[in-house]
Amino acid sequence: MRHYEILRIKENGKIEIPLEWAYEVGLVKDAYFLVEIDTDLNEIHLERIALPGKELVEIELVVKDKPGVLAKITGTLGRHRINILFSEAEEMEQIGLGAIVAVVDVSQMDISKEELIAELQNIEEVMEVSLKEIE
Repeated sequence: MRHYEILRIKENGKIEIPLEWAYEVGLVKDAYFLVEIDTDLNEIHLERIALPGKELVEIELVVKDKPGVLAKITGTLGRHRINILFSEAEEMEQIGLGAIVAVVDVSQMDISKEELIAELQNIEEVMEVSLKEIE
């Protein structure tokens, strides 16, 4: 269900969402939201990606643009009990590469982050891997 409300900004950059709606969408302390800001359209979009208690990591990969690469990467994550919460891929057609960004929950992961990086780097089509913890 959609709700529409005109909100007045109380301080620069601070928005107060009515409590009943905040709870409905999981806008609670330590929840994680993806914020999409479009400065050309003056729009902001929020999307909840995780409730409190998760350990989130952003994985960025540069890969050869070939069929099956994404399946190899997601298979590796799944085998190690890593839950994908958000992902986005972009084709870099001119150079035959692709960029993948994923936000994952590693709270149930059965290997170290260093071992995960090494395993992803061992996938033939993976050119670059970086992990960034999300605070």
